Amino acid sequence: MVTCQIHERRRARTGRVARILVVLGCLLGQLALAGAGPAAAAPSPAAPAPTAPAPAFGLSVSPTRMVVSPEQIDGRHEFTVTNRGRDPLDLAVSHTGFSADHEGNVRFLREETPYSAMSWVKVQPERFRLAPGARQVVTVRITVPPRPEPGDHHVAILFMVPAQGREQIRLNRGIGAPIYITVPGPVDDTVKITRLAMPSFSPGGPIRISATFRNTGTVHRDFRGEKGRLRLRVGGGTVTLPDFTVPRGETRNVSVQWNDPPAMCRCRAELAFPSRDGSMQRAAASVTIFPVVRATVVLVGLVLLGLVGLFGRRFYRRRVTAAAQVLRRQEDAESAIAAGKSAMPDTTDGR
Repeated sequence: MVTCQIHERRRARTGRVARILVVLGCLLGQLALAGAGPAAAAPSPAAPAPTAPAPAFGLSVSPTRMVVSPEQIDGRHEFTVTNRGRDPLDLAVSHTGFSADHEGNVRFLREETPYSAMSWVKVQPERFRLAPGARQVVTVRITVPPRPEPGDHHVAILFMVPAQGREQIRLNRGIGAPIYITVPGPVDDTVKITRLAMPSFSPGGPIRISATFRNTGTVHRDFRGEKGRLRLRVGGGTVTLPDFTVPRGETRNVSVQWNDPPAMCRCRAELAFPSRDGSMQRAAASVTIFPVVRATVVLVGLVLLGLVGLFGRRFYRRRVTAAAQVLRRQEDAESAIAAGKSAMPDTTDGR
């Protein structure tokens, strides 16, 4: 009888478990059907992003710079001017001298400068109007004077949009495009590295590296493009310098940031490139990288950990000593009680 009751209880418990499993299966099936519904349907293609409206003023000139070799001097040289804005533009084209500072910033000058070709060029047309989206080709003619000095001579073509209106403060807007004209004769594009500098110490993080170049030749030298860019070797890797030009007789400073130096090292940076005669121009600089902040944090952490261990050990010894003293007092008390009992006379009747 007892065995039958046990089997009935087991069957009832099994039936409840089965019903629970059935309910869970139904819920999972409904969730799967809901997931296969509209939420799981193939996403509709995203709407194209709205095109940003054209600015009111937009002017571009191509090419942005021009290099004229000796055999190209008598040819036809063209710039394409494009109005990329919403407003029509009235342009005035002129030519001027220019020079660059050590950081490469160009300054346009009305007066003659060394190796200037201001009086060598004529442009056509000098004035024109550009409707929005329209283009205009500007032609430059070069006439070299008798017995020019061999090497580079330069001039800039200015594409200016004079300010309109009668306001007291008026801003002329425009673009300047330099032209480098190479006169036939001995060509020397020697550029020397006069300085490679970086901090002697760094606590970590990006490091600024700067190099100074001096053109001692007769023509400019470009360090541009995939084949012309200079690469600095430092910390087991390379850092690429930005594109730059060193004009004839000029000095140029170029800076680059080393973004991923190691956490700690004595690193040496080296820069080298060949001259036209096959000789190598080289420069080097060194930096010591030590993570002062991290080292200080680790040192403070170790000191605190040592202090915690020292005070914890002292506290533990005090507790052990106190517990031993309490236990010793208890033992002394129990010994005294036992001694007192043994010293008491026996008053029991011996019968």
